Amino acid sequence: MFFASGVRGALLAALTLAVLAALPAGATEIWTGPMMTFTNLAGSDPTQPASQDQLTLDVWLTRGYTRGLYNAALESGYTSLSPVGTEWAYGELGNYASLNYQTWVAWNGKSPPSMVGQDAVLHIIPDDIYLAIEFTSWNIGSGGFSYSRSTPPVPEPSAALLMLAATVVFAGMRVRLFIRVHPARSVVESKRWTWTAWLRTKQTI
Repeated sequence: MFFASGVRGALLAALTLAVLAALPAGATEIWTGPMMTFTNLAGSDPTQPASQDQLTLDVWLTRGYTRGLYNAALESGYTSLSPVGTEWAYGELGNYASLNYQTWVAWNGKSPPSMVGQDAVLHIIPDDIYLAIEFTSWNIGSGGFSYSRSTPPVPEPSAALLMLAATVVFAGMRVRLFIRVHPARSVVESKRWTWTAWLRTKQTI
């Protein structure tokens, strides 16, 4: 059992490292995943997670009983620069690189209801993420708003990653099979077995 858990642990560690290596580091992210809806209810407590759209670790969009959006991860209320860490533009996500980005209040011309029903792009500056967003409601005088937005795409695993995952599963099965065929092996004795010795043994079972 000690040997089996050791082999699986090593292979799972290798799989984890491969997954991390496959992820892009410091690159622009375009969220082209399925659209989702977020609703901040009128009169809700903006300090509660249910009232915040926590897009990333640094950007949590919410709104108080009056005024505009702010970033609850970094701000306690709305200012003329809110939500900090974001910039906004009208247009399609496919054209994100050529759009004219502004602060939220400048983008909607100090008239939040005017943004309802218009295609727009939100840029999350700290993580360099672009996503599609469309406001569907904006309440006046009581807080509350709603929008639909895109989500992160689901990456397709590379061929190398699939092969490594298959190796982990296969190796785990072989280890379990070896233990079943050789139940008399003690834990102490198993500790002395090497990877090479097990490879040779598995060919005979």
